[in-house]
Amino acid sequence: MLNQWYDRTIAFLPNLILIAIILVLTLIISRRSQTFVYRLAERTQAPPEITDLLGRLARIGIVAVGTLLVLDRLNLSGAVLSFVAGLGIAGIIIGFALQDIVKQFAAGVLLLMLRPFRVGDDVKIGAFEGRVMQVQLRATVLKTLGGDEVQIPNADVYSTAIVNTSRYELHRRTIALTLPPESDLGRSRAALMQILTSVPGVVANPAPESAATGLVGKTVQLEARFWVDERASNVD
Repeated sequence: MLNQWYDRTIAFLPNLILIAIILVLTLIISRRSQTFVYRLAERTQAPPEITDLLGRLARIGIVAVGTLLVLDRLNLSGAVLSFVAGLGIAGIIIGFALQDIVKQFAAGVLLLMLRPFRVGDDVKIGAFEGRVMQVQLRATVLKTLGGDEVQIPNADVYSTAIVNTSRYELHRRTIALTLPPESDLGRSRAALMQILTSVPGVVANPAPESAATGLVGKTVQLEARFWVDERASNVD
């Protein structure tokens, strides 16, 4: 009996050594794969949320492969495959039940990867306008102009037109004025242009311009159009 146990142990020893090697390599490769993802993310300037998610997925994937290899050496691969198949069926059922959550998660990942806006940007998303406070995997959080917090589901954000007013420095502004009947249109336009060019943030190129847009009774409607550099602007 003891001899049989000894013979089996000696016969299994190569497998045992191979299992130990697989486990060590799995740990090393899983850690290095996560480090590789972090370094790649730094080069591509990927968002921290995506970097962390991809790093964890890479590590989990390597560990899963290593575990399957170990179980195969233990002659348990058949049972594992049956278990994985069962998990696949259960995953499909759970996926149908949680499809809305999965949809929000997928949209959140796409938003973090494509980055149509960043935290701190002023945006208009559908009927909401405000500053981006957070981009979560489920929802995008805005602080509205009135100081309220709005959480917009990421699937809605991804499928809606987004206006990012913080993307570019220059923005065109328009001012409408009503001139009394006795006003001199030429002098009024010249005075308006002089005032605009003296305002910090109003750029000279493209140059400000003004034009009469119509008459209301005896008054003249004057409209001024100019471009503002938001980095140096005091114009609201």
